[in-house]
Amino acid sequence: MAEVLEKKILDLLDRREELVGRLNNLETMKPDTNTRVYQKIREDYSTKLQGVLEKINEQRGSLEKKAKELAAQISNKEKVFTEQSDQVDELQIRAKLGEFNHDNDDFKNELNQSESDRDQTSGSLDKLRKELSDLNGVLSDVDHATSAGVPGLDSPSKPRAAATEDIIDIEDDELIEEVGGDDLDVDIDSISGDSDENKCPSCGHVNPPHLVVCEECNAELEDLSQDLDDEFDFDDMDVDI
Repeated sequence: MAEVLEKKILDLLDRREELVGRLNNLETMKPDTNTRVYQKIREDYSTKLQGVLEKINEQRGSLEKKAKELAAQISNKEKVFTEQSDQVDELQIRAKLGEFNHDNDDFKNELNQSESDRDQTSGSLDKLRKELSDLNGVLSDVDHATSAGVPGLDSPSKPRAAATEDIIDIEDDELIEEVGGDDLDVDIDSISGDSDENKCPSCGHVNPPHLVVCEECNAELEDLSQDLDDEFDFDDMDVDI
C-alpha cells in the first residue's frame, strides 16, 4: 500500500518539477516572446501545475495515515524484539550456569529457535523503518512542493503595520517644556489685582488701585499720583517742542 502511494505521489512530484522547469524557462524567454503568446502559455502551465499540487495534497492525507500505521507497527515490533533478545540472553546465561547442556538437543533447538525469531523480527524492523523513512522523505518533498506553489505568483501582501515611531506621544511635562515652563510661572497676586500698594492704612482693607478712599472705612488712601510723579520725573526730561 505504501509503495503504491509513494509511486503515485512521486509521479506527481516529477510532473510538478517538469512544469516548474518549463515555467522558469518561459520566464527567460519572456523578453523575446510575444506578450499574448507568453501569457497564454504561462496560464496553461500554471493551471496544470495548480492541478498537480491539488492532487499531491489529496494524497498527502493517505501518506500521513500510512506513516502513523508504520510507526505503530515499529513500536510493537520493537517490544517483541526486546522480549526475544531477552529470551536468547536468558538461555545462554542458564547454559553457562550449568542448567543446560550444549549437547542437549532440546536446549539447542530452543536456543536456535529463539535466535531465529529474534533475527527475523530484527529484519522486519529494518524493513519497516526504511519504509517509514522513505515515506517521511516523500512527505518532506510534498511540503516543499506545496509551499513553493506556482512560480511567479506572489502571495497576497500583508497590510503594513503602523510604525510605532509614526505615533508621537507628547507627555504633559514635555508640552509645558516646549512652550516654556518659565512663562507659566505667574504671580497669582498680580492676576487678581490684589496688592499691598492700595491697602488702607486705617483698616488694612485692600482696595482696587483706582480708589483714593477706602471702600470699607472711607479713610483716605495713599496718593498714588505722588508715586507716579516720583517714578516719572517729567521735570528732569528734556523735551524739545
